[in-house]
Amino acid sequence: LAHCLAPASHFRSIKTQSPHPLLDSLSCIICFRELLSFVDRGRLSCDIIKMQAGNSDESSSADATGNITFLTPTADAVKILSLNDLVISLTEDVYEYLAKQYAILDDGHAENPLKRHRQNNGRNCQGTLKSKTHLDKMMGYLKYPPADTCCRVNLISSSVDEVVAELTNHLKEQNSNYSYSIKQHEKIEDLVVIRGGSSQSSTGMDELYLFNSPQKVSSTRIEENELQLSALKKRRGRGWPMTHRVVVVDRFCGEAVLRGANIFVKGIICADAGIWKGEEIAVYADIRLSKSKSLTRGLLLENYSGRCVFLGIGISCCKRSEYFSQSTGIGVRMTQTAGPPQPPLNGFLGGKMMLQNLPSIVVGKALDPQKGDAILDMCCAPGGKTSHLASLMNNDGFIIACDKSRKKMISVRDFFQSMGATCIIPLALDSTKSLLELQSSQCWRSPKEIVDAASSSKKDGLLDVEGFYSDSFDRILLDPPCSALGLRPKLLIEAQTSADLMKHAEYQRHFVRNAIPLLKSGGTMTYSTCTINTAENEEMVKFILSEFPCMKLVPISPELPGCAGLPGVGLTDQQRGMVKRFDPSGEADTMGFFAAKFSKQ
Repeated sequence: LAHCLAPASHFRSIKTQSPHPLLDSLSCIICFRELLSFVDRGRLSCDIIKMQAGNSDESSSADATGNITFLTPTADAVKILSLNDLVISLTEDVYEYLAKQYAILDDGHAENPLKRHRQNNGRNCQGTLKSKTHLDKMMGYLKYPPADTCCRVNLISSSVDEVVAELTNHLKEQNSNYSYSIKQHEKIEDLVVIRGGSSQSSTGMDELYLFNSPQKVSSTRIEENELQLSALKKRRGRGWPMTHRVVVVDRFCGEAVLRGANIFVKGIICADAGIWKGEEIAVYADIRLSKSKSLTRGLLLENYSGRCVFLGIGISCCKRSEYFSQSTGIGVRMTQTAGPPQPPLNGFLGGKMMLQNLPSIVVGKALDPQKGDAILDMCCAPGGKTSHLASLMNNDGFIIACDKSRKKMISVRDFFQSMGATCIIPLALDSTKSLLELQSSQCWRSPKEIVDAASSSKKDGLLDVEGFYSDSFDRILLDPPCSALGLRPKLLIEAQTSADLMKHAEYQRHFVRNAIPLLKSGGTMTYSTCTINTAENEEMVKFILSEFPCMKLVPISPELPGCAGLPGVGLTDQQRGMVKRFDPSGEADTMGFFAAKFSKQ
């Protein structure tokens, strides 16, 4: 009986202390109705358990003394985690590689960091074991989004006061369990910061992050007569909630949900049968490597196998069949999300502002674009930093925005148009091959002259440009593809070896070798990544300074957020003070990020 009253997530083998004599010889079915809704927060309104003496099937068994073991989960039980219990695990090779970089920030333990990692079993500072390395601490923060939502105002079409007023009215109209503070950033004048709080928790976070299923009864709960005995046992044994039907989304959709997004139908990969429009449902994210065998989209929940994490509760915007028959539209509107509260701003004030991480905004301010400048963004997609430059210049300048993917650039072009950024020229161009060699028979041409002479593609309208000549740009923003180990929230890290991480640094050097010749003498270049890997950060600064004597490291304004570079990885103390490093476990509570600024002599 004690076992039957336990939460589904806590199933384990429990033996009765005083078995009834009838259990030695009789089979019986015990039904506990409604009692569970009182003792188990409504987790289950009815459970049916078959107990048979002398039988050792998957649901029950009896030993020689008549003790009964109840409903031990089968070997293929689904692994369902709370956000609090989720561990962002690393392979031993990757852990040792990163732990050595941050060993100088550890708490003084003398043991080998890899040994501590094994002993700690990957637990993080917000789990049940105390963090023992700085890397463990950072991993503990990566699964949560930053507490602050940053809204960067588009000064081309709006103002800070206007955006603050509209945000205030919008959030007041929301029927939400959360309260929000809205204010202009103290140091960055075009940034509005929103912080949410939950009245249910002293930490400000919604307490759902502690659980792997909803903690209240839904008016749309599953009734016992909807499930056959075998299906009921299987569902309960696997740990799925009995209070709500379930949808499972892919990992990338899940990370967006934790940032406050609703769920588009294309992000749903698996769902319970019978979901109807308006039903309150539980939302989970599937956690598996991209290289793993993918799930068949449209899978019934009873056929799901894998590892997933509970994200929160939402309202279905359509019936189940439409999740998988439609290609666009919102499938689930989130009402309660695990972790720090995120304001519901999906598509709100498009064109007047955009959601952007604080360190990304710092990059635009550090580059400090001036009116009339010719600027190159070598890896612009999805376009946030580029549009920020246009906003700071008030469209008075000439910005070339590149990415080698034509598909991305078509989307980015539409985004620039929505922001009114008319000074940006989007190009499908591989920046590692963007430096043109000037032949003796040719005349040097400026970027504007090259663009004006270019023809448009008949297929998508993008200009066909092969590249640019040396000394073409006043400023260059270089934010190359990286290992992205600093992104938040992050539910999984895919890097399997340290060699995987080092390949990113090798690729980034190709961008650097093209960027520096394209920069005019006296010009300014920023280099930035969203990773915590020092090979792509401080060590890349060291590479630039040693390989290109014409480049000089200059300080990013101390008025801007960010801390000094990491010690012991190639930079002097003076140089460390010139760069900006953002630690995901730091007081600023941001994504992991790095930025440096150079001038060309």
